[in-house]
Amino acid sequence: MTIEIELKFLLDPNQIDVITQQLTSYPHRYTSPTLLANHYYETADNQLRGWDMGLRVRGKDGHYEMTLKTAGQEIGGLHQRPEYNVALEDSRLNIGLLPDHVWPAGTDLSALQQHLTPLFSTDFTREKWVISYGKSEIEVALDQGSVSAGDQSTPLLELELELLQGTRADIFALANELVKNGGVRLGWQSKAARGYGLAQGSGLPTVEPLAQPSVKPKANCEQGLSTLLSGLIGRWQLLESHWMAGDKQMPTLLLQTLLAIRETFSLFGGLIPRSVSSEIRQQLLTLDQALQQKKPDASHLCFSTDWVLGQLKLIELVVEQQWRQSINARQLKRLESSFKRFCDVMLSRCAAELHDLAAETLIANQLSTTLLRLDKLTIAIGLLSSAYPSDQVDDWLAPWLLARQHLVSGGQEVLRLPLPSRPLSPFWLTSNTAKDSLNH
Repeated sequence: MTIEIELKFLLDPNQIDVITQQLTSYPHRYTSPTLLANHYYETADNQLRGWDMGLRVRGKDGHYEMTLKTAGQEIGGLHQRPEYNVALEDSRLNIGLLPDHVWPAGTDLSALQQHLTPLFSTDFTREKWVISYGKSEIEVALDQGSVSAGDQSTPLLELELELLQGTRADIFALANELVKNGGVRLGWQSKAARGYGLAQGSGLPTVEPLAQPSVKPKANCEQGLSTLLSGLIGRWQLLESHWMAGDKQMPTLLLQTLLAIRETFSLFGGLIPRSVSSEIRQQLLTLDQALQQKKPDASHLCFSTDWVLGQLKLIELVVEQQWRQSINARQLKRLESSFKRFCDVMLSRCAAELHDLAAETLIANQLSTTLLRLDKLTIAIGLLSSAYPSDQVDDWLAPWLLARQHLVSGGQEVLRLPLPSRPLSPFWLTSNTAKDSLNH
């Protein structure tokens, strides 16, 4: 068993020569293109998918290898998963050769073997450079081919950076250099995920409204921060994929998501120094301005250096918990305190700011500023509400969102933000969930 740590990128076909020339400029060992044929196996009821596993047999130059990838972590294109590799005598699947402990307790291996059939395949040529970079060895693979399921097929053009030995910091540093010429964007979906989507005819996951994050109960503030940022990175990249696929509504949702990331840093401004996020926040503002241009071009922006570096730096911040390099013992203790209690305090502050905003006389020609303040506060309340039932949160926010619509439709003729027509009880103080949490 090994832990696979890799960064995956999608390439603009016009960028292949630029990338390969850049790779040869580093100390490296080169392997010329080799054809790899991969068949992925699954049961009719997607049992392996339910266990968060991926199982394939790979053929290369008449040799075969079975690989099982088990549950791991994926954040925005950085994939970290345990994997088990077993040599096979021929192309036939034999899960009995895998260690018994990889399977859930009570698994009937004989029955599982009988129910496994090929679901999709990936066929591609792989060209490799094993690069010495910093204190690490990093394998960079250029894969060109296709993913196929039945009579459905989609092109595959990826660049994978896999850490063979060394530190994750070096893989991020090399990635930062490789994306500076543009034409590269992060690939958040594995080959297996793309194959499942193709086989099931589902394509990309559906875009849902920006909703409460799923933070585990009794999380501390650091875990809450990581969960919020990881979820927003995933949303950013999902929206990006839909935009690249032609959905013209995505720029508006992307603007909302970038605002949510900036607002997350603002909420945690008392726990981590602003210097930790200053470069990222500036990059997000640059992207915000680009998205607000008339008819922004998806391919141009999503493959741009600013776009990809913004994602890379945000992913590295979360994965490496870089804020720990800039905080003292007192700040660390606050980060390790209850996320729930932190949220309750911040929810009260946000609610007070909303009422202050509603009490202000609106200044002519500053409608956009008022809308931005309102959006920040309503987004913040959603981000801070993971401990509470979603219907209570939605019910509390609904009058403020209705007030926003009134403000937009009324334009400069509206002198004040309309206050909700009924008193709003703070759900973070009155819900049974809150009481139960406080009693524990």
